[in-house]
Amino acid sequence: MRFIKNTKRVAAAVVAAGAMTAGLLAGTAGTASASTIQNQWVQLCAQGNYPAVVQFPQRGNFESVIVSPGQCQWWNFGSIHAWEPINVIDVWSNRTVGTTWYNGDVSGVGIGAQGQEGGSQWIQTW
Repeated sequence: MRFIKNTKRVAAAVVAAGAMTAGLLAGTAGTASASTIQNQWVQLCAQGNYPAVVQFPQRGNFESVIVSPGQCQWWNFGSIHAWEPINVIDVWSNRTVGTTWYNGDVSGVGIGAQGQEGGSQWIQTW
């Protein structure tokens, strides 16, 4: 009888410790970020079968260097202190594959140029 009583106490202590740990973790959890990329940085990965560049229309259509298929590049493009579009361009067709929005004061952005030349093309951001 004494063994069962002690087992119940141990079980209750384990449950209480687990509840306190869960409360502690919930209380210290940080807010989620829109991107894992550091503020003012842009990453372009040419994940399709075509080379790509990023283009900044609000910066006079400034373009990055060409990123070859299967490669990634990083740049610190700073900030214009406002949200601005970034176009991803297929270099071979000069076609805009997709557009995302960027504010270097808020976060950075990672962009994957995906799909096939002459077929379906899109971007994915992180």
